[in-house]
Amino acid sequence: MKAVGISDIGKCRKNNEDAFYVPSCTDDIQNLFIVADGMGGCNAGEVASRYAIDSFLYYIRQERDTHCQEDIPDLLTEAMVASNKAVYEKSNSGREFAEMGTTLVAAAVQDGKIFVAYVGDSRAYLFRKKELNPLTTDHSYVMELVKVGSITREEAATHPKRNIITRAVGIKETVETDAIVENAMKGDILLLCTDGLSGMLSDKDMAEIIGKRMTLEKKAQRLVEMANERGGYDNISLILVDVGGKN
Repeated sequence: MKAVGISDIGKCRKNNEDAFYVPSCTDDIQNLFIVADGMGGCNAGEVASRYAIDSFLYYIRQERDTHCQEDIPDLLTEAMVASNKAVYEKSNSGREFAEMGTTLVAAAVQDGKIFVAYVGDSRAYLFRKKELNPLTTDHSYVMELVKVGSITREEAATHPKRNIITRAVGIKETVETDAIVENAMKGDILLLCTDGLSGMLSDKDMAEIIGKRMTLEKKAQRLVEMANERGGYDNISLILVDVGGKN
């Protein structure tokens, strides 16, 4: 399994408040990939996203041996709870961290299955047979409007309040996590990203780049370049995973 992660400050922000985790060959945690998009005053967003990922990984290290494959969704959800608790406590530890929080999307790939857990509007997509389909549904104000039929998904993409999220790690003492399990197929590519990418490019745009005959590194770089060409209004972070999978 091959994976590449990339993060770019974009064209308009002074700080990069995104963070991501892609395991190196020497890491004790393999086949786990995480993207986070922090928020908060001063540099608190940077703290929130990094702290959330570190806390998530710490919980996985402590508890992974007690969970079998069928328990992976529970393990990821429990890690999200632990991450939320850690960020929430950190946000209440000093004025400089007040009200900080972060989105977080994590994906584990094991034995032909893809496990995803997420909070917020950072997304997981699955590229399969030249099509890019979302695995996650944003925890956002506009998606709530879509659910009740007030607006369409197309209208949500340009809605003035599309950046308002309804759930985040660390904002409240508790958080609700959504989890997904998907069977992997040969040729699948998993994309995790912040809204700095998905907010700049359409699913069709991203699918076109991911489907090109290039290395994962070049695909990731091209996605960032295109997001910046479209304005780069936010930090841009993504992970591409060549999942492999079964026929």
